[in-house]
Formats: sequence, structure tokens, C-alpha cells
Amino acid sequence: MAALNVLPPSLEPRATAFVSQMIDTISAIMSYGHAYVVEGGDVFFDVASLEGYGRLSGRAQDDNRAGERVAVDGRKRSPADFALWKAAKPGEPSWPSPWGPGRPGWHIECSTMIRELMGPVIDIHGGGRDLVFPHHENELAQSQAACGCGRDHPQPSPSSSASSSSSSFDDMQPQLHNGTDFVRYWLHNGFVNVDSEKMSKSLGNFFTIRDVLARYHPLALRWFLLAAQYRAPLNYSDKGLEEASGRLYYVTQARADVVEALRAAGPDGERAVAEAQALLPLPGPRREEQAAVSTTSPPQQQPQPTTTTTTTTTMTTTPASVASNNGRKGAATAAAVSAGSPPVGPALISEVLLALADDLNTPAAVSALSGPLKTINDLLTTKAGRKRPDRLAVLAQLHVALGTVMGLMGMELSQAPAPGSEAARTHGRLEEVGASLEQLLKELRALALVRLEMTEAQVAASIRERAEARQAKDFARSDAIRLDLASKGILLLDTPQVGVWVGVRKGGHNPACLCMYVCLTMVILHPWRW
Repeated sequence: MAALNVLPPSLEPRATAFVSQMIDTISAIMSYGHAYVVEGGDVFFDVASLEGYGRLSGRAQDDNRAGERVAVDGRKRSPADFALWKAAKPGEPSWPSPWGPGRPGWHIECSTMIRELMGPVIDIHGGGRDLVFPHHENELAQSQAACGCGRDHPQPSPSSSASSSSSSFDDMQPQLHNGTDFVRYWLHNGFVNVDSEKMSKSLGNFFTIRDVLARYHPLALRWFLLAAQYRAPLNYSDKGLEEASGRLYYVTQARADVVEALRAAGPDGERAVAEAQALLPLPGPRREEQAAVSTTSPPQQQPQPTTTTTTTTTMTTTPASVASNNGRKGAATAAAVSAGSPPVGPALISEVLLALADDLNTPAAVSALSGPLKTINDLLTTKAGRKRPDRLAVLAQLHVALGTVMGLMGMELSQAPAPGSEAARTHGRLEEVGASLEQLLKELRALALVRLEMTEAQVAASIRERAEARQAKDFARSDAIRLDLASKGILLLDTPQVGVWVGVRKGGHNPACLCMYVCLTMVILHPWRW
């Protein structure tokens, strides 16, 4: 999880440490008339006693067909009633209770532990779509019944509806805690499919995150996950991960090129970054976590090209236009560039924040990068872009904004230090950001070669041999080398100025994503080839 930039939980409680509190919760539910004990020591929740049961899932009681999977317990008042406490069985762990030895039911631990550790109302509750009913429905019912509220509390206005995944509330349905439900927002994620089939051990398509990270970079996997809205089904495939890896490499390379251009501008570049940082829309201490300008970098004597090659195995940096066929992607930022106002950096951040505020619409947040990346390509590679009087200002704004956006989405190789710390004082300097981006590019390249089952030296040797054959006009040998590399998963691309290669999946034609090597010493920038 740490490799995926997933923050550790603040608390990792064990249910067995809260059994006595669960017993207290069950007792409270019984005292308010919402549960009953049956012969044998089981305690059941009385679904009919609680008005509004089923509102989270939108299921009516008539929709529940009892007895299809499990035989109906004849001791229940209704087939829909569910267990709060289960009497002990031989060989099972048990705890003493007022109803005899036993163990808690499936749902009660969540209601109890949330209340004990976080209070009667929480902001966000997550889980898979398969947990909406019965687990979360019953959890909601328990928490409502245990608080003693239900029938006389003021009703919330339509704008304060607590559950973003539930059906609309009826005015007569009871709410919790003076109009606030047990959970303000329910976030239910979609299922994971593998190549459009449900993941399962029986189908043999089951894998672990550890398996994936042996072949793909953790941030490529994170990008793949962000490219789908969390409520939608996620179709895992090697093709999807290859595309995510390629996109991540492309964005990272473009950012590295911007950093190099700003560093080459010396004090003017540093000043532009400082001014860009002052425009950020995120107030307060968040500014200290965002990309900062270096105040100690030595000025460059000559502007450095954004692509350099010293050997035949150096990767070319290719910040190409990634403008979507859908012209709306990155529309706000693109409009800001053409109109000159508002500044492009804040426009990008605002567009991303609006997307994330819309039910964590991460696909829209990722798509917002397309316009800025096209702008970067124009500023670095076109004659008109290089002559723009505001070129450095726009590059600096996009440098700061892209760093901020990638940090918001957890896509940075190293996370920002705590505001006010000694590390935060120097964090974000151009040379530091550049080094981090180059490290990520290096790691992405290495894993691409792992997937291709080749080494960088092998690819470089073949490219060198082919270049020599072409120079000697031995085109038969040149073609043989090209076909041999293609059979191994390497596609050579030739242009009049530079030859490059990209990795492709063996037996396929989709670019593996990452590696574009030059085979000649002359280097130019050119669009990424897909």
C-alpha cells in the first residue's frame, strides 16, 4: 500500500477488543424495542420496527426472497430480521453476554466500533457495491435504532441528504442525530473484472498487487485506477496497464522538459516559478507543500535543450500533444491560455478540484491534463511557442500546477514533507523536482524492459548494429534486425532525423508505453508515436 502512495490508517482496531461495547449496543437496541431474543440465546433485529429500513439500497421488503440461499429461521418474527448476537456453537469462539455465551453478528461490530472510535456520525463510509445490501443497510439500521432516535427528529432539507448513493428520502423517514444520518456520504466502489470477466480463483484470473508491481510501476497502477470513476466497474487488463504506464511516462517526461527549460532560463526561470507559486488558489499551509522555486541553483550559461543524447541508449524526451479527440478535456486551461486570463496554473488546479469535488470524478481530473500538456508541447517545440513573450510565465505556472495536481492525486514519487519542517524549506526546488522526475522515468523504463524480457544493453546493441547495416546499405540485414526485434516485442520507428523504438506487447501492436530510444546522435523533439 505504501508503494501505491496509500496513506496508512490512523487506527487499525480489532473487533475482538470491542465485544463488550457491542453487547452494550445490542442492549440499547433492545431497550428501544428494535430487537428481540429467541430461544437458544440468539438476538435478532426487528426490521419491521424501524421505519425507513431499505432506504440506503432502495430495496422494498417484497424484493427480498427469503429462503433461496439459506433456510429461514423459524424463530424470527420476519424472514428479513438479521442476527445481532449468535449463540455459541461447539468449536467457535464465544464471549459471555446477558443472553448466554456467543459471538456478535456480522453487522454490529461496524456500528459499535465507529461510534466508539469516531463518534455517532461520520462523514464518509466506503465499501464495495456488494455491501450496500445487506451489510450497510443493516449497519445503518442498527446505528439508528441504538441512538434512540427515529420518529421525532427534525427532517433534513433536500440539500442536506446524507447518502450520495441512496435513493431520495421520504419526508416521513426518520433521520439520526437532529437531522444528520449515521453516515453523511456512502462511497461504494465497482467490481474488478479481468479482461471483462469477473475476477475469481475458480477462473484462474486471480492475482495480487504484489504480482502486478513486479511488472508495472506502482504509480502506473495508481494511474490506471484513477482513470476509472470509483463507482464504475474496473476492467483490469495488461493493455489497460500498458496505456496507463505510457500516459504516466508521457506526463512525467513533459514535466521534466519544463523543469529543464526553467532551469536553463536561470534567474528568469526561478522568478517565473516564484510568481506562479503566488498565484496558486490553495490557501494557507498547502502552499508550502507545493512545488517551490530554487533560490540557490547556479544560473545556466547557455540554454540547454530539453532533449539530450550522449549515447545510443539515452531516452529521448518527447512531450507530445495529448489533446483529446474530445475537445472538452482541459478546456478551462486551454481557454485560459488563449485568452490570457485567468492564469493557466490556477485554471488547471481549479478544473481538477471541481472534478474531484464531483463525487471524486478522477477520470475528469486526469483528462484535465490534456490541454496543458499540449500547451507545453507547443511552447517547447514550435517556433511560435518559443517566441511567445509569456513563454516562461506559462511554463512556470504549468510546472507548479502539474506538481500540485499530481500531488493531489498521489502521483508523485515522493510525497511532500510536513509544512514548516526543515525538509519543507528546500522541498520543491527545480533541481530536486527534476531529479525526482528523472528517477521516475528511469524506474518506468526499467520495468518496461522487464515486461519485454530484455535489457537496455541488448536493445542498444541491436539498434547500433542496425544503424551500421543501414549506413553500409545492407538493407537486408537491417530489415532482419528490425523483424527480430519486432518478434521480441520491440518496434523500431524511423524518421529522417532520428530513429526510435517503443516496446510493444509480444504478439500485439499496442505500444508498451515507456521506452523511446534514439539510435542516432542527432536529436530533435517530435510527437510521441502511438
